[in-house]
Amino acid sequence: MLEGKMLPDNEYWTLAHRIRWLLDTCGLKQAEFARSLGISANYVYLLTSGRKETISEPLALLIEHVYGCPAEWVRTGRRPDPPAADAALQADTIRRIGRLSERELQAVADFLCTIEAERL
Repeated sequence: MLEGKMLPDNEYWTLAHRIRWLLDTCGLKQAEFARSLGISANYVYLLTSGRKETISEPLALLIEHVYGCPAEWVRTGRRPDPPAADAALQADTIRRIGRLSERELQAVADFLCTIEAERL
């Protein structure tokens, strides 16, 4: 459900912030979220209100499986490191973009806008 969405990178966010962000981003009500994970709505309330400050690894992994939100981020707020192959591809792409003419760069920018629009 989070396909194409960028995770917030805010070290000051609590678990409550992260769960509320997930609900808002996925357009879910607390009860829907609870049902989809097989947990009580009261437990989700405790998570979103900040009364529960930690989450179990199995529940974080279930959230990752159901919603595509990395378990590490759910539990700690830290984004997982990208796989080495992704990092290498990203670095190579950035290097190549740096050598493009202004016209070519505009074409790439237009292409990226088209891809982003399709994700919405």
